[in-house]
This record gives sequence, C-alpha cells and structure tokens, in this order.
Amino acid sequence: MKTLNDLDIGKIKSTYKNNYNQIQGVFLNVQSSFLSGIYDRYWKDLDSANIVLFFAKNLHHEILRQKDLDLNHSVSFENFWKNHEMTKQNNCKIVDIANETGLPKETARRKILTLIKNKTLSKSNEGLAWSPSLDQKKTYNNIIADELGQISKLIQLLANTLELNISKDKIVNELKQNYSFYWFHYLKTQLKYLNFWQKKIKDLELLLIIIQCAIQASNENIRESLQDKKKVQSKKAGDISATSISEVTGIPRATCIRKLEKLLSLKLVKKNIDNKRYFYDNNLNNNSINFKEINSKTIDIFSEFYLIILKSLNSEKR
Repeated sequence: MKTLNDLDIGKIKSTYKNNYNQIQGVFLNVQSSFLSGIYDRYWKDLDSANIVLFFAKNLHHEILRQKDLDLNHSVSFENFWKNHEMTKQNNCKIVDIANETGLPKETARRKILTLIKNKTLSKSNEGLAWSPSLDQKKTYNNIIADELGQISKLIQLLANTLELNISKDKIVNELKQNYSFYWFHYLKTQLKYLNFWQKKIKDLELLLIIIQCAIQASNENIRESLQDKKKVQSKKAGDISATSISEVTGIPRATCIRKLEKLLSLKLVKKNIDNKRYFYDNNLNNNSINFKEINSKTIDIFSEFYLIILKSLNSEKR
C-alpha cells in the first residue's frame, strides 16, 4: 500500500490521466452540481455568481488570518457564520474583480450593482462585502454540506486510484473541521477554472451546457468500457436533448436550444441528425479550442487542490 508521504503533483496528474474516464465522470458531475447550484442561487446568472465566489474566497482568506493571532481559532463549517460576522472583509477594486473572474470591467461593475440591489453584497464606507440575506443563509448550510459530500466522493475515488486507504467519512469530516481552509482553496480553484473558460467562450452558460453533453459522453465511455474495453475507441458518444439539459441545470429550455445551436456553430458539440440531440466528442477541434488541451489544463488546475486535501489528510493522521 502506498502512503501519502510520497505524493506529489506529478503523481496526481499522471494517475488522473491514467484513470481518466472513471475520474472525469465524477468530476463532471461535481462541476455540474456546483455550477447549477450557483446559477440557481444567484438569479440565473453565472457572471454574478462568479463575482460572489470572488468575495467568498476573500472572506475565507481573512477568516484564516485569525489563526495568526490564535492557533486554536476554529475555521470549521459549524463556526462559519460566527466567523463571517466577526471578520472584516477587505475592500477590493473593480479591476481586481475583473482580473480574477475574467469579466470585462464594465460588466463586473454592472453585476456588482445588481448584487447590491439584491442584498447579496453590501456597500459601506469601508467598501464592498459579501453579506448574504437571511434566506440565503438558511439554504447555505444544506447546499454546502451536499457539495462537501460530492467533493469527498471525488477525492476518495482519486485516493483509491492512488492506492491510498481513505474513507469518504474521514474526508468529509476533515473538510468540515477545517472548512474555511479548504473552501478558500476550492473557490480559488473554481475561479481559475471559470476565468479560463470565460476567456475561451465568454459565456459561462455555454460551459454548463458543454458539461452536460460531456457527462453523457463520459457515461457512454464507462458503459462501453464495462461491456467491451476494445470498443471504447470506436464508440458512438451519448447524446442529450435540450429538455434534459434544462431539467438538470435550470437554464430555460429555449435558452438551451439557442445556446446548443451556438455551440454547434462553434464546433464545440455535434448534432445527431436522426434524433436531433446533441453530443460531445473529445476529438472535436475548432480554430480556438482543443478539448484535449483544455482537459489537460483542467487537470492541472484542480490537481493542486487535490494535493492540498490529500497532504492535509496525511498530516491530520499525526
């Protein structure tokens, strides 16, 4: 049995790539749930949600600084709202928000005004701060608890492929006990991922739709692999309808149809001429996007987060 002491970023990346179909299927479902969740929470607007992630990430960073004064300060999931109330959130500039989210400055400025109006952000003489409404706070704990469970499932799968013996319960407990530490790094990772896609396609709804198509292709990969591994390379990708995408993501069906056609024109998905459904092909390329390079970049971005968790689980055993 391998140990966490020998783990490094290179091993995580190579293990992910060697077990790509299996791990990617779980990763895509985690991303679908995360993006669909923030899309629904922030008024069907992923750009606004992206800005909220920026402020939440900064808040968790400030919470962690409390340990500079008190090593025993709790940064747990249970203590989060108490930490939120007692932590001063640093002011930031529009240009900083734009740079980290990938949004144009004027778009970021407009979205921030909407978030202030909707009482998600508050504005004072000290600057802007993430200040969710009471209703948002009520749903936050259940939503985050579910997300922690899904992330733990992904981490456990990755640990298994690395031949590490770590239970899902142990991972969940570690994430909850040091919540602000892990969530800071997780939101930082998600912001990098969304920034990357924002620059590529300038529409995060397109990304959420691409992910749904990719999930179907991944599921088909796994089914074919279970039936006959020799068929995987020549398989026909699983397809999906606009209605199904709408049901999973919450994006209106008419919007899904319009954006699927845009993805088709951009050569980012294909269309089954027999049933008029859409599908994702990992070998698709156009002038601006190579999915193999994007998948490699995604692995690079998230592997840093995976390493942080796995290394911390090792130190937690001390």
